[in-house]
Amino acid sequence: MSVSLPPHKAHLWLVGAGPGDPDLITVKGARALGQAQLVLYDSLVHQDLLTLAHPDAKLICVGKRAGQTSTPQGLIHDWIAQGAQHGWRIVRLKGGDPMVFGRAGEELAFAQEIGLGWTYVPGISCGTSLAGLAGIPLTLRGVASSAWLGTATGQDGRITSDLLAALGTASTLVVFMGRRRLQDIAAHLVSLDKASTPIAVVTQGSLQQQQCFVRSAEVWTRASDVASLPDPALLVIGDVVHHQLTPSTPPLRSISPSFTDEYQVPHLPQARKSHLQRLRRV
Repeated sequence: MSVSLPPHKAHLWLVGAGPGDPDLITVKGARALGQAQLVLYDSLVHQDLLTLAHPDAKLICVGKRAGQTSTPQGLIHDWIAQGAQHGWRIVRLKGGDPMVFGRAGEELAFAQEIGLGWTYVPGISCGTSLAGLAGIPLTLRGVASSAWLGTATGQDGRITSDLLAALGTASTLVVFMGRRRLQDIAAHLVSLDKASTPIAVVTQGSLQQQQCFVRSAEVWTRASDVASLPDPALLVIGDVVHHQLTPSTPPLRSISPSFTDEYQVPHLPQARKSHLQRLRRV
């Protein structure tokens, strides 16, 4: 049975859905979805997250995918404006973190331009999580002291000058939307006498079908299977890839809830009394 929500002033929540696994959305993001009347979601958003939306919410896919027909940004703005005119609570649901290659700035600027209040709800970025989910640390003492996040191709269709410069450093490089330029990137590393530099390609990250392909730059330049690698894919470049570990954590959904324990917390000076705390396994 649908529960009607009280009317509120129109508002936009820009919510990060995380890297793919629906369990990785934040509690605040899930709460925003539960109150939404209009949800504008990207094509990379896991469908299970849509079940968190209010049952009366209008759900509209406004996805953008590399190499495929995409929703024009102007149409997304039109939907936001229409929701505002209706006085709706709007959730703009984006994969990863909206502030990292999510065009969040454009949509928030539009909301501000039309006088629509907005709230940003951060998400777990693919750029900072997928390497770790594949067992690769982005930084490692004695190996890499910094990490660089970037995209492979600029608006002019060429490899960005930032990426070319970063390839000459010892930083770990995390490249969004880089699969189509993988062999160009590998060839540039070879030209810098860095042919042995490992490059990991993490595909469908955080999902059960996640895969990680690791080869040296030199091997990638002559690989024949690059075009067949699944999308979405993220590149991780640098010596940290040599230190990849194999994750062995069981899925949390397979762990059943158990009993509740009670324990005494030491005396808290500000409260001047013992404090009883509950531990719950969920």
